[in-house]
Amino acid sequence: MRYVFNEDARVFVESLPAESVDLVLTDPPYYGIVKDSWDNQWPNVDAFVDWLFPILVACRRILKPTGTLIFFGGIGKQGQRPLLKLIERMDDFYVYQNWITWGKRRAYGKKDDYLFTREEILWYTCSETFTFNIPLLDEKRGYAGFNPKYPAKSEYKRVTNVWSDIPELFRPERYCQKPENLMARLVATHSNPGDMVVDPFVGFGTTGIVALKMGRWFTGSEKITPDAEAADQRCREAHLTERSVQKTENP
Repeated sequence: MRYVFNEDARVFVESLPAESVDLVLTDPPYYGIVKDSWDNQWPNVDAFVDWLFPILVACRRILKPTGTLIFFGGIGKQGQRPLLKLIERMDDFYVYQNWITWGKRRAYGKKDDYLFTREEILWYTCSETFTFNIPLLDEKRGYAGFNPKYPAKSEYKRVTNVWSDIPELFRPERYCQKPENLMARLVATHSNPGDMVVDPFVGFGTTGIVALKMGRWFTGSEKITPDAEAADQRCREAHLTERSVQKTENP
């Protein structure tokens, strides 16, 4: 079985059956953030947005009525705010749920500014009915809750929309590679075992690796041929690992 197809993202999405996907979780190019050609192939911000937006809209067709779309983005810089331009268009096609800020530990900046440590995660759904498995931190809250009428349902603190507990990879094998525990939180929160997860911009393959290890189905696309082959192999190995664990737990 092949997990990652060496295809253009839009072609790949348009090839999938309608209403067949539970979660689209993807980390597309940000526009000019890294030096690789795949992040610098557009003449300006508007051209980039005109390229990415139709792909995100095409995902609406393949998502189930209870489906979820989550994608990463960068805040941009003066005169170049592609994420904000995308957000302006999204409300006509999806239900906005939340904007998550991932606060990383490696800081960038200059002497006369606050250090920059953030990436953005946008969460949209197809309707007001969707999967949300409440995520919890490892840290205990230490109290029952602020209102005695509504005591906390867990002794552990709930995850907020600002994440500072998951560090980035300091020696990634590929630019913009995300840590597995970051993607695992998103997969666990927004899907269930047996669900179909899709990533049109596979890159290193982390979304697929995590989804398969967590008992979901997965398929995705990557336009760069060597990266697609390598990511597909990683996903195969992840699926074999998950199957091996299942056999051990259920002999």
